[in-house]
Amino acid sequence: MLHDLRIVEIGEAMAVQVAGLMLCELGADVLKIERPGGDPARGTAPFASWNRGKRSLVLDLDSSEGQSALDKQLADADVLLHQFTPERAKALGLDDASLTAAHPRLVICGITGSPYNHPDVERSDDELLVAARVGAMYENDGHRAGPIVYRYQQGSWAAAHLAASGILARLVMRLQSETGGAAHTSIFQGFLSTLPLVWARNSTGPMPNTDPYPYAARPTAVQLFQCQGGDWLQVMDPSRQFDFASMPTMWEVLAEGAEIETTDGLNEAFKRRPLENWLADLRAADIAAEPAYPMGEMLRHPEVEANRYTIEVNDPDFGKTIQANVPFHTDAELPQGRPAPRLNEGGERGWTSPSTATGDGASPAEVLEGVRVLDLGMFLAGPLGPSMMGDMGANVIKVEALTGDRIRFMHRYYQAAARSKRSLALDLTNPKAQPILERLVKWAEVVHHNMRFKGATKLGLSEEGIRKYSSDVIFNYVSAYGQKGECGNWPGYDSIFNALAGWEFENAGKGNRPVFNRPGTMDVTAAQNCLVEIMASLYAKRAGGKGHTTQTSLLGVAAFTQGERLITSEGELTETYHLTSDQTGFSPYHRIFECADGNWVAVAAHKPEQRKALHSVLGNSEEDFAETAKCQESDDLITALEAAKVPCDPVNFENAMNRFFDDPLNRELNLISVLPQPLYGIVEQPGAFWNFGDIPVIFKRCCPDIGEHSDEIMRDIGYSDDEIAAYREQKVIG
Repeated sequence: MLHDLRIVEIGEAMAVQVAGLMLCELGADVLKIERPGGDPARGTAPFASWNRGKRSLVLDLDSSEGQSALDKQLADADVLLHQFTPERAKALGLDDASLTAAHPRLVICGITGSPYNHPDVERSDDELLVAARVGAMYENDGHRAGPIVYRYQQGSWAAAHLAASGILARLVMRLQSETGGAAHTSIFQGFLSTLPLVWARNSTGPMPNTDPYPYAARPTAVQLFQCQGGDWLQVMDPSRQFDFASMPTMWEVLAEGAEIETTDGLNEAFKRRPLENWLADLRAADIAAEPAYPMGEMLRHPEVEANRYTIEVNDPDFGKTIQANVPFHTDAELPQGRPAPRLNEGGERGWTSPSTATGDGASPAEVLEGVRVLDLGMFLAGPLGPSMMGDMGANVIKVEALTGDRIRFMHRYYQAAARSKRSLALDLTNPKAQPILERLVKWAEVVHHNMRFKGATKLGLSEEGIRKYSSDVIFNYVSAYGQKGECGNWPGYDSIFNALAGWEFENAGKGNRPVFNRPGTMDVTAAQNCLVEIMASLYAKRAGGKGHTTQTSLLGVAAFTQGERLITSEGELTETYHLTSDQTGFSPYHRIFECADGNWVAVAAHKPEQRKALHSVLGNSEEDFAETAKCQESDDLITALEAAKVPCDPVNFENAMNRFFDDPLNRELNLISVLPQPLYGIVEQPGAFWNFGDIPVIFKRCCPDIGEHSDEIMRDIGYSDDEIAAYREQKVIG
C-alpha cells in the first residue's frame, strides 16, 4: 500500500519504533538508524516486535561523517521520523529549517515529550514524567489516595498513532503542494488525544463543569466480578439494563439462597460458579464479556490466532516466535512477518526509485483540505478517527439515526467523538433512504463505520453494499473481534478488551485485584488505528492506486499492545516489567514520591550516572528513598534533583483538568479548542494533537446536534428544498 515511501527512523523510544513499524508493515521502506553498537534494547522482545521488517544502518550522528552519511540518505527519503528535541535536532543539523532548506520535499516528524512549541519541549520524553506534567495520574483509578501511576503506556501508544497518521496526512498534502514540512507530535499530545473522554468543560447543558475526581482511593470495578476459583470476569452492558437473574447459572445460585439486589450480594453470587458458566450464559444473551487475563496471555487466544493478530516470526535473536501483529486487515498485499534486522542488515542497500511529484504546487490552507469523509459509525472505537481527520481540515459528514448516535447520553464521549463533523439525521432502516445513501457514498472519498456485520448488511453498509454505489471508494471499518473466527458478530466494548489484554491487572499493581480502566484506552487506540489505515489508503489512492478496504478491531489493537512480550519456541512468554503494588511506579529509580507538603515528584533515573546522582539526593539505601523524599518539601526536592541532573517533574495532580483549561499558555499553543454548541454552550476540549509548522490546525465545529446540518448536506449532494421537505415529512431525514 505504501510501497513507494522511504522513511528514515531515528529513535529508541517506543512511540518512534511503533510508528515506524506501522508504516513499514503497510509497505514503506523503513531505514532504522542505530548508534554505534546498536540499540541497547537489541535482544529484547520489544525490539524484536517493534522493528520487524526494517533495515538497519549504524551511524555516529555526533560525527561529521555520520551526519554526512545521514544527509545522503535523507536526500532521497520521503520522511524523517525521530525523537530529538528541537535543541538536539539543531545541534545535529536536523532542525526543521535546515532540513526544509536542504530537502524541501521531506516530511519531518519529531515525537517529543511535550509539544514542539511548548516551553517544556526540552524536558524528558519518559512516559511517567510526561504523565506527571499533563495531569494524567489524576484520572487513574487506584487502591490508595493521590496520583496513581498506570502501567499501560497511554501517551506513547497514542503518540505512535498520531505520528503515523500525521506523517501520512502531510504526505497527502505533499501530493498537491509538492513540498514537505513538519508533522510533529508528542507524548503529551498522545495523552491529550485520550483525555477528551473525561476532560471537557461546558458552560451549560446537561453536563456542565463536573466536580474534580475525588482525592481518595478509587479501586473501581464496573461490572467486574470474581468467579469461583479466583478468575475474574469483565462484563459490559452499557445500558445497565441486563437482568443477571435471567441467566440459567444465576437461577441455580438464587435457589441456593443468594441475594443479588445489592452490589455486595451480586459479587458474592458470581463467586459461587466458575468463569466458564457465566461466560456461556452471557454470550448466549448477547452480552459482551471476557475474562481478565494476565498481560501477554491473549496472544494464545483462538480468536486472536484466527484473525492473524499474531504472526510467526523467525527472529535472529529468539529464533521461532509468536509475536503481536499489526491489526491491519486489507485487500492490499502487506509485507508482514519479516523479522527485525540484525545490526547493519540492509543498511547498505539503496532506496528504490523516488516517487514523482504529481501536484500543481498549490498549498492548501489545512492539511486535509478537500478530503471528503462519510462517517456512519457510532460510539467511540472508530468515529474518533474521522473526528481527528476533521480536526486536520477534512469535510466529515456524520450520519446518525433520527434519534441520534446512541452514545449521545454519555456527553463527554459524544463530544470527543463528534468534533469537527456535520450531522445528517437519516433513517437507514427505511428503504427510501437508499438513494440518499447512494449519493453520499458517491460524494465521499472515504466511507467509515464500526457497526457489527449483520446490522451493517441490513442497512446496506456491507462492503458489497458500499461498493455497489462506488467501486473505488476508500472503505474502512472497525469491529469488535475482527472478520474471521467465530466471534465476528459478537458485541464488544473497551473494558472487556482491556481485561483480555491484561491491562486491568497490570494497572492495578502487583498482587492487587484488577481495576476498571479510565478512560477507554482500547476504544481510543482502535479509532487511532483506523485513522492510520484510512490515511494510508488515502495516500495510496491519491498517489495513483485504488480505493482499498481496510479493517481493524478492538481485539486486534488489544493484541497489538502486547508487543513488549512474545512467545518463544518453547511456548513461554518473555518477561516484562510490572507496576508496584502501591501503584507509585516500577522501581526505586522510576516512580513518584510523596513529599512533606503533600505534593508528589516523579523521577526517571534510567542511566547509571542518573541513579548514582539520585543516591546523592535521597541517600544510599533504595529502601529509604520514599521516607527521605517525604521529609522534604517538593520544591526543594525538585531543585536538588535538577541540580544533580536527575530527570524529574512535579506531579500535576489535584484538579488537573481545570488547571489545564485555565492555563493561558495551553490556549495560546492551540492545545485547547473553545467552540460554541447549541446544547452545551461553550465547550472546552483538549485541542491540537499535531504541530504541522506552517499549516495550522483550526477548530471550526463542536459536536453537532442531531441533524443540525441535514438540509445543508442534502443540498450539497444535489437535493432541492422541496425534495428535502418531502423526505422530512416521510421521516426519512430529521
